[in-house]
Amino acid sequence: MAQVRRLALPAVVSLFLLTGPGSGDVNAQFGRNKVEYVDFDFKVLDTEHFAVYYYSSEETSARLAARLAERWHARFSRVLGHSLSSRQPLILYGSQPEFAQTNVVAGLLGEGIGGVTESARRRIVLPFAPTLAETDQVLGHEIAHAFQFDMARGFGGMTAWPLWAVEGMAQYLSLGDDDRDAAIWLRDAVKFDLLPKRASQAARAFSPYRYGSAMWAYLAGRFGDRVISEILRAAKAGTLDKRIRQVTGVEMEQLFADWRAAAYETYSSQPASNPDIDRSLLLRGSKAGRLQLGPALSPNGREAIFFSERDRLSLDLFLADTTTGVITRKLATTTTTARFESLQAIRSAGSWNPNGERFAFAAVAHGQPALVVLNVSGSAPERQIKLPQLGQVLTPTWSPDGHSIAFSAVKAGATDLYIYDLDTARLRQLTNDHFSDLQPVWSPDGREIAFVTDRYSTDLATLTFGPFQVAVLDVSSGSVRAVPAIDGARHVNPQWSEDGHSLYFISDPRGVSNVYRLDLDSGGVYQISDAPGGVAGLAPTSPALSVARKTPAMIFTVYRRGAYALEILRGAPRLMGESVANRTAPTLAGLPPAERPESSVKTLLKDSFAPPPAGPLQTRTYPTSLSLESIGEPYLSSGGGPFGTFFRGGGSLLFSDVLGDRKLGMAVQIGNHLSDLGLELQYLNRERRWNWGAVAEVQPSIRVLPHQRLVDYEGQAAVSLEAHYFEQMQLRVGGLVAYPLNQAQRLEFGSGLRHMRYRQTVQSAVRSLQNGRLLDQSTTSDFSGAPASVGDVSAAFVGDTALFGATSPIVGSRYRFEVMSALGSMSFVRVLLDDRRYFMPAKPYTIATRFVHVGQYGRDAEDPRLQPAFLGSRQFVRGYSWSSLRCQPAVENDCNAFEKLLGNRLLAGNLELRFPLMGVLSRDIHYGSVPVDGFLFTDTGLVWSRSPLESADARGRSLIGSLGAGVRINALGFPLEFAAVRALSAPAHGWSFDFSLRTGF
Repeated sequence: MAQVRRLALPAVVSLFLLTGPGSGDVNAQFGRNKVEYVDFDFKVLDTEHFAVYYYSSEETSARLAARLAERWHARFSRVLGHSLSSRQPLILYGSQPEFAQTNVVAGLLGEGIGGVTESARRRIVLPFAPTLAETDQVLGHEIAHAFQFDMARGFGGMTAWPLWAVEGMAQYLSLGDDDRDAAIWLRDAVKFDLLPKRASQAARAFSPYRYGSAMWAYLAGRFGDRVISEILRAAKAGTLDKRIRQVTGVEMEQLFADWRAAAYETYSSQPASNPDIDRSLLLRGSKAGRLQLGPALSPNGREAIFFSERDRLSLDLFLADTTTGVITRKLATTTTTARFESLQAIRSAGSWNPNGERFAFAAVAHGQPALVVLNVSGSAPERQIKLPQLGQVLTPTWSPDGHSIAFSAVKAGATDLYIYDLDTARLRQLTNDHFSDLQPVWSPDGREIAFVTDRYSTDLATLTFGPFQVAVLDVSSGSVRAVPAIDGARHVNPQWSEDGHSLYFISDPRGVSNVYRLDLDSGGVYQISDAPGGVAGLAPTSPALSVARKTPAMIFTVYRRGAYALEILRGAPRLMGESVANRTAPTLAGLPPAERPESSVKTLLKDSFAPPPAGPLQTRTYPTSLSLESIGEPYLSSGGGPFGTFFRGGGSLLFSDVLGDRKLGMAVQIGNHLSDLGLELQYLNRERRWNWGAVAEVQPSIRVLPHQRLVDYEGQAAVSLEAHYFEQMQLRVGGLVAYPLNQAQRLEFGSGLRHMRYRQTVQSAVRSLQNGRLLDQSTTSDFSGAPASVGDVSAAFVGDTALFGATSPIVGSRYRFEVMSALGSMSFVRVLLDDRRYFMPAKPYTIATRFVHVGQYGRDAEDPRLQPAFLGSRQFVRGYSWSSLRCQPAVENDCNAFEKLLGNRLLAGNLELRFPLMGVLSRDIHYGSVPVDGFLFTDTGLVWSRSPLESADARGRSLIGSLGAGVRINALGFPLEFAAVRALSAPAHGWSFDFSLRTGF
């Protein structure tokens, strides 16, 4: 069976360069594409402690961010008693869709990721959020990570720290104990008795940000903020638990028990929730999902459109009947499609047109922000309005006459209001400044637009940020006026009443967000909802409220029992509310403990002054030089084999520029034989949408072909057991160009020159058929064919929309169609057709199919120097490994069962039924703490042409099949497959056991 040794550079190097152009490797990586839709022209702004990377259009915002970063450095230096050891790279993008194109971080970045600090080179990369206040908090969170990594290098690593400790510490340092999101979560968990009794259970069950923030707030409140710095510096103590015990004198389990008791003591006396709320929920039961976000109520109040993860695959857009609570349609998804990269489900909501027939929502399509207009009934095609001049579109609202859509948009780090005319395709900008203007909504008469803004509470000179307030913009004149409501509180998500005399909004005057009504005539404020968990989405400015245009009805998202659920209210009396002036409601408590010492973190967070730099900041061109990014894990192995004792070792290095656009990888393998020498040098450039790279390598490989035959040895019947070792040493240089069409599809073109030398070693043992006694053994070695030099060109079309479960893809498709032509000492064409499909007819069952053809054609397609394919490999047909093939030399003169499964052309088909074992009873996609998938399968395949051991005229076709069942286990990221296989064709029959380290196809 062919076994190829290859060098492996770190996985961050391009997936397609690892196999080389025209390799025909059926195990070639698929994967989605990181597409550089925009040609970013980065510059560098140097401050005292930061190197700020930005592009020209966002320069004004970048200079503001530089001041914020220096303020955070000053705060953390005082709290932690540490200054960053070197200038901190800070890479900024003007919006989230632009941030998603970064090459600093491998893999795709969803809209829920607000920033990243990678540990290898301590680079911070983040987009500007829709508000400067959010950008400031995320920036503080990521700079806290930079301090963690920098201190870990000096005082001991954090590699074994749980995620709650790392993320929670950064959250506490950037928010202090005033983390309202964590407080609402903890209050809800206490009210419904959701807190487990062990720390390990809490770490698995809850968000590391919320749980971690609450736990660090408790530790700092009990022992003082000094506890953070001392734990970071307690290197000799070892693990996190040991560090905490050394600094506090208390075991972690006891601290968790004390924190749990403090939470129950703090929140048990809080106001009880409204018992009628469960009856007002739109969707109920386990099939409703835990996230129901961004609701939009139809004009007549009978239907609602919202985002949910109820299918467990992504945040999709659903339509529901509000009278029955039945979900009638899925309107849009990012799963298994390349149409949209994002539906902006976290920070945006859509809008119905006045007659309730069409719906508009924001999306990201092919890297560009877009407005999507669809017919709710599905009877007409959707209209997609791309807005490439903007960075990110949020919260569209349809005008009463149906001819225009207003929305907010992030552009170069600033968020303003815009109107798009659907008839003329004209875009009009309404506001233009660095104040944040969000969530517009048209008045019933179409003359005004209500929105929320921080222009009345934020000072851009000192970068002091205040709460959002409601404002109204006159559409004709562009003038803006404030609409006072609740002093000192945050206001978001305004909605007009049906008659235009009231504005509904979400506010948090006592620490928890609820729905309020402002009477525009009297100025009176009335509370509508009373949800202890709050009316909110996932982000501070997520829309969570919608009011019907033509009937007294509203829908909003409440946080309850650890989930975000939709509550609907109907009728004018329920939308009137209770006067805030006549209501005496207690202020809800923050994070425990209630009594805490003076906090240096809280004091420094209150000092929000960010002075401008003393002199002009220096700007320089972006340096494209490469520096060390990572060192591949070295390996060392030794043992014995047909060539005697062997020793091999190797390692790799990866270099890159700061932005990750240029990468250089080097790998080496050495051993005690010259044939073990392997060298590889790869370069990849992803600066633009066209990716290109080059590779030079010395690549050894070996394949083993066993053979048995009946012989006459000195007059007695004997069997010759032979192992043919075919060695190949390849010297190759090549190049590759790839063009990603979108995140799911790409074109690849490659060319190269290669020189190959061959050697064959045959190890033979002759044994008596009568008693098995060894009669003779020998080892011969010679050159296996003349050296060959060829040039090749290749082209491939690759697609991947697959979504993975715990151990294998569960929905979508993957395909690779590749052709490589070689000329020179040998002339042949290699073809690879690999098509994989995944269907989920009913949760949680996936039907997976695969069709693959590997073939060599042309003049020298059957040259024995070309490696044949082995149909019995588990990647094609399971159950036909060498150990499974049966041979009776006393009956068969030539046991060529193995060779019959070798060929230069093969077809294989695979069919699997996959399901998570824990999800079978619940009929949902559900995994336990150790994810395990079960699967049933059947394989079949056909191979033809001759093998290198057959005579020149030996031809034949072999058709084989198998079936079986097994399990796949995700063991801390390592895929383990155990299967029982029944071979259905000669020469292998019966059941066998198979174990491998691999994911499902």
